[in-house]
Amino acid sequence: MTADKRRYVVAAIRAALVLTGAVVTVAVLYSFSTMSTASPSDNGFVRGLSYLFGSVFFILALGGAGLGLALPSLLGAEDALAFDRWQRRCLQGAGGLFVGGFVIGLVVGLLTELQFGLFLWLVAIVVAVLVVSCVLIWRLFEVFVTALVRLIAAETGE
Repeated sequence: MTADKRRYVVAAIRAALVLTGAVVTVAVLYSFSTMSTASPSDNGFVRGLSYLFGSVFFILALGGAGLGLALPSLLGAEDALAFDRWQRRCLQGAGGLFVGGFVIGLVVGLLTELQFGLFLWLVAIVVAVLVVSCVLIWRLFEVFVTALVRLIAAETGE
């Protein structure tokens, strides 16, 4: 596979993961916000169950979007967002949490009970999404500071 083809495939997979994660996240949040209130005669079981499954879909969707952002770092491909070495390491760690959390969760679930493994995997996804979010904020702050320094340099004539 040529380098251009590989870059195109990675970009397509990345776009699909991020777009799907964002759409599902927005859909789950919209369904939560438009969910009707429980009637006084209802014990709230169905509503609680829908919140439980909706929360799992929400976490998985955010995890998919986070994995899409970390994918080039995991594969060692060039990244259009120009992450530096330490940011790429953090993204690789987040990718390790996505994949390793699944493997460890599966092993724990098979050895104990499946819901414990699922819970462990969901916690790993949440931590990985937090790492990806922090790296994105870090990169956005770098871009902001660089633009600010260029603006100040242009105004002072340096």
